[in-house]
Order: sequence, then structure tokens, then C-alpha cells
Amino acid sequence: MSGYAAPKLDVVRIGVIGLGMRGSDAVERLTFIDGVEITALCDKYPERVEAAQQTLVKRGRPKAKSYSGEEGYKALCESNEVDLVYSPTPWHMHTPIALYAMKNGKHAAIEVPAAKTIDECWALVETSEKTRKHCMMLENCCYDFFELLTLNMA
Repeated sequence: MSGYAAPKLDVVRIGVIGLGMRGSDAVERLTFIDGVEITALCDKYPERVEAAQQTLVKRGRPKAKSYSGEEGYKALCESNEVDLVYSPTPWHMHTPIALYAMKNGKHAAIEVPAAKTIDECWALVETSEKTRKHCMMLENCCYDFFELLTLNMA
């Protein structure tokens, strides 16, 4: 979406799908960012959702809406309380979740790999362009402290 900027959001309401190691750590990190509200949490296993809820409470944040089960991610993506869906899930779920999120009016942030095939890559691009919703692959090797430090030293 070259040349396109989505309307500014003063507060970004995030739904996190996938609360294993990476997802639960992300919930903790997101609580430190001003202008971020975690409004929805989802995992196949309800006990992981509850553990993430406790992280929010411990950090002085309100509990988020809970979703669980195999299809819980769809209900989260359909929610009107989410602006961006973050998906630190197993690889095979990255593309389906991002596509469903964008088709339901949400921006998508997904871990690497964003897709496993060229067709999945094109589906992400085409859906992003059609829905005017951003889809970003979160590559920590590009945006990590040491990589950015090295870039700025050049």
C-alpha cells in the first residue's frame, strides 16, 4: 500500500491471539507502552488466557475480553473492541489469522514467517490492499536494539 497512511489512532486497541511463550511475553511488554490497550486475549487453551489476564492485572491494566478454543480467534477478529490483531501463533496459523483480521477491519501484525507459500504472500498483499488495513511481519532481527544501533552507526 505505497503512499497510504491509515487514520491516526490515539489509542491502539490490541487483540493478542496465541499466548504461549512468545505471546505471553508480548502481553507483558505491551503493558509498558503508552497509547496501547490490550482489549482482547485468545488462545486455544483457556488457562493461558487466564494467565495473561493476571499479567494485565499485575501491571495495573484492566482485564481484556477472553476468547479460547480452536475458533476463538475468529470471534476476536470480529470484535468491535480491537484495532490491531497481533498473532504470535504457530506458523501454519499466521496467514489465516492475518487474512481473517484484515477482512474484519483490523490491522494485522504477525510473527515470522508471515506466510509459507508465494500464494499466501500474495493473499496477504491483495487483502491488505483491498481492505486498506496494514499487515506487518514483525521481524525482530530488523528492529532489535543491536540491529538498529548498527544501522545508525553507518
